[in-house]
Amino acid sequence: MSDGSDAKGSPPLSGVRVLDMTQVIAGPFCSTMLADMGAELAKIERAHVGDDTRHMGRYKDRGPEDQDYFFANNRTRRSIALDLKQKAHQEIAQALACEADVFVENYAPGKVGVLGLGWDELHALNPKLVYCSISGFGQTGPNSGRPALDPIVQAASGLMSVTGVPDGEPMQIGAPVADAISGMYAAYAIVNAIRVAERDGEGQHIDISMQDAMIAALGPRMGQTLNAHEQPPRVGNANPLRAPSDIYQASDGEYVSIICHNDGFWAGICRALGKPEWEADESLRKIAQRTARRDEVNNMVREVIATGPADEWIEKLDAERVPVSKVYDYAGAHADRQVVHRGLIRDFDHSKSGHIRIIGPPWISTMAEPEFTAPPLLGQHTADVLVDWLGWDADKAEAFADEVGAETP
Repeated sequence: MSDGSDAKGSPPLSGVRVLDMTQVIAGPFCSTMLADMGAELAKIERAHVGDDTRHMGRYKDRGPEDQDYFFANNRTRRSIALDLKQKAHQEIAQALACEADVFVENYAPGKVGVLGLGWDELHALNPKLVYCSISGFGQTGPNSGRPALDPIVQAASGLMSVTGVPDGEPMQIGAPVADAISGMYAAYAIVNAIRVAERDGEGQHIDISMQDAMIAALGPRMGQTLNAHEQPPRVGNANPLRAPSDIYQASDGEYVSIICHNDGFWAGICRALGKPEWEADESLRKIAQRTARRDEVNNMVREVIATGPADEWIEKLDAERVPVSKVYDYAGAHADRQVVHRGLIRDFDHSKSGHIRIIGPPWISTMAEPEFTAPPLLGQHTADVLVDWLGWDADKAEAFADEVGAETP
């Protein structure tokens, strides 16, 4: 491990250096999790171009300096610009890998090997290096060479087949869940591998397939096919094993999500909705009975919810300890009092974009929190990393940074 504090209370990955050669979402999501645990990140970006997401997601009234898509998954790291088509720049990257504890990449299988940064090359140079590759379908196998982005993985994992309304087309979820889940599995595997490297002095190659990760995350719904040999149906917002379970529109136009996970919740729903006759109806007492009449039960609840505003129903259902929430849009979720209380959204001053807001780590710990920093400009820390990691002379490092077009605040 590189020098760093191991004192009690320091972040768990303090002193761990990560050479981050990731782009778009899955890879940066992984490396951000490592940064949130205290790792020091140096992100290699293509000179004069950078991560693809620097050029995506230009939202209304936002300029070219407002790289919001990039900002989301690239905080708390330093950026170094290299042109890896040049042999000399490949050698710099190899030297950086020799000073790193972890190397993460999510290029097409074989691509980084052509650049002199494959597992075999870097393992020979740094035997303790933990090397993680994230790709759509893995490094080997009949589909390993196929390109993939999140919607492709949602399709290839079976997730789309269970998403949507019964008579409609398969649908993708409206967020890059396959990217995020793959990044989380990668970070988890890396932390395990760091422990092994500390214990045994040997690094390892971690091969993350986004398709595998998404299938693994499907959990019980996948078990229905594996063991009962059934294809789970598309049921919209309902739940095939629970009733009532759906979203219901209130009189003010807002939607309320309710799920009755067990028979105790059913009694609470009946009381909250002012329907003692439902609770007394023995034909609705058990979850199997209600699920067999799922559409009927959901419509019973739907008719009642339509008679009052969402906040009133939520207050009554909360009082009965029934799982319930208003269906928020993104702005509503950000403003939710619980989200605000937990400090999930962090504020940063970006040197070009000004004040920006980014989602922080979704956990609270009694351990020390690492310092969070704003997402970097392209190549902003090229000279600093060359000096700190490789011991370059400052003037030489600055001249190199100018050569690769490193941006400055």
